[in-house]
Amino acid sequence: MRAKGKRLPPTTARLVAVAAALLSIPLLPGKAIAFELFGHRFFEAEPDPDISPDAQRYTVAIDTVGADDDLHAAVLAASALWSGRDETPPPSTAAFLSRVNAEYGRITAALYRAGRYGGTIEITIDGRDPDSIAPDSTLPQPVKVAMRVTPGPLFRFGKVEITGAPPLGAEDADFKKSTPAEIGLAVGEPARAGAVTGSEKLLIDAWRRRGHPLASIVKRDTVAQHDTSTLDVTITVDPGPAATFGPLAVTGTSRMNPEYTAWMTGIEPSTPYDPAAIERGQKNLRRLQVFSSQRIEEAKALGPNGELPLTLNVAERPLRVFGGGVSYATEDGAGLEAYWQHRNLWGHAESLRLSGAVNGIAGVDPKDFNYDLSATFTRPGIITPFTDLTAELGATRETPDTYTETAITAKVGLTHAITEQLSASLGLGVTASRDEDSQGTDKFLFTGLPLGLIYDSRDDKTDPHEGFDAKASLEPFYEANFGNVGAIVDASVASYWPVDSEGRFVIAGRLAAGSILGAPIDEMPNGRLYYAGGGSSVRGYAYRSLGPEENGSVTGGLSHLEGSVELRAKVTDSFGVVGFVDAGNAFASSYPDFSEGLRFAAGAGVRYYTGLGPVRLDVALPLDPKPGDSTFGLYIGLGQSF
Repeated sequence: MRAKGKRLPPTTARLVAVAAALLSIPLLPGKAIAFELFGHRFFEAEPDPDISPDAQRYTVAIDTVGADDDLHAAVLAASALWSGRDETPPPSTAAFLSRVNAEYGRITAALYRAGRYGGTIEITIDGRDPDSIAPDSTLPQPVKVAMRVTPGPLFRFGKVEITGAPPLGAEDADFKKSTPAEIGLAVGEPARAGAVTGSEKLLIDAWRRRGHPLASIVKRDTVAQHDTSTLDVTITVDPGPAATFGPLAVTGTSRMNPEYTAWMTGIEPSTPYDPAAIERGQKNLRRLQVFSSQRIEEAKALGPNGELPLTLNVAERPLRVFGGGVSYATEDGAGLEAYWQHRNLWGHAESLRLSGAVNGIAGVDPKDFNYDLSATFTRPGIITPFTDLTAELGATRETPDTYTETAITAKVGLTHAITEQLSASLGLGVTASRDEDSQGTDKFLFTGLPLGLIYDSRDDKTDPHEGFDAKASLEPFYEANFGNVGAIVDASVASYWPVDSEGRFVIAGRLAAGSILGAPIDEMPNGRLYYAGGGSSVRGYAYRSLGPEENGSVTGGLSHLEGSVELRAKVTDSFGVVGFVDAGNAFASSYPDFSEGLRFAAGAGVRYYTGLGPVRLDVALPLDPKPGDSTFGLYIGLGQSF
């Protein structure tokens, strides 16, 4: 029996139809929904102007038959279709087909790099062979791309013959892997393509280190033996003639003197060719901070006397630059600094830098702030291209809790780069100062002759991952007011160990010690005595708040010992975290007296990585605070803490 009912009015029927249509639309989060009603389209998204109206969208599935996870990942990384699946689609069918056809070569190269030389690659588009599809065909949107990659067996090196390889010598001492066998080109090793191309580079570089700049590979034969799954390799090297450095032409200078610029590379014509000399010359030019770019190019052929002509191309930076920075620590207050610098006064990279800083801004009274003003003149290339002359005039005022010191200092010195990592310095400095503390007011006239050595093998100055930074100095001095003759000895070392191969986890350690010999505490300027505490010392304690005490006040010491250990972890490309422990103190005697004890602190921090270095935020807790010490310290700055 048929149920009875009423027929809806036309208007009501239309409304029901509309409601039914709306309810039937799938709700997709985050996407606008378009539908058509009575010939009109609603909620239709605007077309992306960066996508061609003829663009060919696609989906891609890649099956690597029998491959392990590493090989599967290598195939995916080599596929442009896979890596670009969520990006702007190819603008046309022809462009899409071109990208598909390029997949064969890209994936084949990835298989070769993994030592697979018997693989097959099958690609279908909507179930069809790509070669059967015309460039102007209309394909589904999106079209399905399926790849089936059969890697084949792992090949190993069979016969390996290298003709013209140089014998190992002292030139190779600094290279961890300097022979083909050390990077995998040896009988029985997996036949990775990179071992062949890498070996060719090693062989050419080895001859270049021996003074043969035109060394080349004249023959390379690789034969895959599919019945034994081996790859036979034959490489022939032509070392070319030995050469000496020829003339060095300079282009791109405007204010800089071109003859001086060439001399500052340290490359001497008619001396044996050495690529290390070219690299060191380019680094020495970068050190001048005058050029935005510098590159030494080698000629393609030798001159008539066996000399290799060179061309130095440079581009000069603006003559003047200014900048500044800010810092903050809860224990030490805020800090502001600014500088102005002229990079090239008279065409020999002479620089004049004027700088000023105000620190310890923890209140509103300017008398409680620390001030530092200085003018520094630097003349590179004194005596040798790697020797600098520096002259400085400065004025400082320091007002920590225990004393106030006002000083004027004039000093001049020479710094010589012995090698790329080792430098030495010699100077003369005179400081006139006035000290006020709980014991009264003293004036000092302090003359020192500082001698120093620095060894720096860090891979990055602001965010090191490996290497060492070691400093040692000896400063004989004479203080005229009290007639004391003595010496100040300082040493420090920081080391960095990457835990993983990518350097995302780094263990960093620092140790510093110093001693003053020949003068009692009360006959030394406060600014020369040792204190501990602060953002660059033992975090969590106030700046210069640790040291020997007298009548409840810290007086400074004749020796100090400090150390820090940090575990640095880079969580993403932009952010990292750090955990650390600091320890240290200053002592009344000329040598650390452990009966006075070390003070400890621990904390954690975050890092935001920028092109100028990581922005640092650390929070430190003193582990053995005394009355008057804060419960924590907060530090903000640029660059790692050490």
